[in-house]
Amino acid sequence: MTATASRPPDPLIPLIEAELIRSVGSGEDLLETACLDALFPGGKLLRPTLCVESARAVGGRAESVLSFAAAIECLHVASLVHDDIVDQDPVRRGRASTAERFGIAEALLAGDGLFTAGWAAMLRGGPADRVLAASRAIVEAVHAMCRASMREIEIREDLTCGRSAVLEVIRGKTAALTGAACRAGAILAGATPEQIDALHHYGEQLGMAFQIRDDLLPYTADDALTGKAAVSDVANRQPTLPVLLAYESADDHDRRHLTEIFHGNVDLATAHRALLDVLARTGALAEAARQARACAAQARAALGGLSATGRLAWLADSAADRHQ
Repeated sequence: MTATASRPPDPLIPLIEAELIRSVGSGEDLLETACLDALFPGGKLLRPTLCVESARAVGGRAESVLSFAAAIECLHVASLVHDDIVDQDPVRRGRASTAERFGIAEALLAGDGLFTAGWAAMLRGGPADRVLAASRAIVEAVHAMCRASMREIEIREDLTCGRSAVLEVIRGKTAALTGAACRAGAILAGATPEQIDALHHYGEQLGMAFQIRDDLLPYTADDALTGKAAVSDVANRQPTLPVLLAYESADDHDRRHLTEIFHGNVDLATAHRALLDVLARTGALAEAARQARACAAQARAALGGLSATGRLAWLADSAADRHQ
């Protein structure tokens, strides 16, 4: 697929950011300050954007779902704050993580504060039956995220767990919430069951594509682009899809090499270079990229019966060939 053209700034972003400040406060105490620090500067704001654009795709208005969309971002960022504590990652989005800046106890509480702010924002406005149905979709997704995070801990250091285990983690940690964000936007806009299911499938496949591409970035981009250290996965002994694809197709020598990297006391920079060599030699990078493109194509196809899907289609195309 040819590289996708860059998109002009999204006018939704300042509206979502204003809702985020409305949800967590302006920084009057330490809790609000830590929450704002985790939220800003913002990332892609992918999940709230998906919520709003899904509502638009079925004839809804952005203004009617902005609060709910911002709530989803609060929940997402809360999970990132807690993830960084679990993984002991000092960097998030190219800067010090919340735990690194404020301390572990403060970061735990900031994550809790973002969760509660998110749940409260979901309840603001909209017909009660739609808000309830949309909230149920998000609750189920957050529960899936918790289960997947626990599963991720279970397979740490386990190079024999198989690609299905990592795909299960990706589905739970990433795709569940991107799918639910689309589902919630469609529900809040009064979509038909068929439209809701189509947008949910779109969001799930988009989430799979984005996460697989994220797993590739440490081996295809520099730290400034990924927003975290390239050696993070090696430091955490966390097998990702490219690593497991390499392990499956590697010969005995490379398998032993991978085992040494993930279980030995190897210098992180040296281990990362060695891992990159194995990933390239086994074709794992190319295969992971192919799987990301396949998921993105499924996402694009799910939009076939919908109108006003310009930005949703662009997101699917950019997920297939992600460089930013």
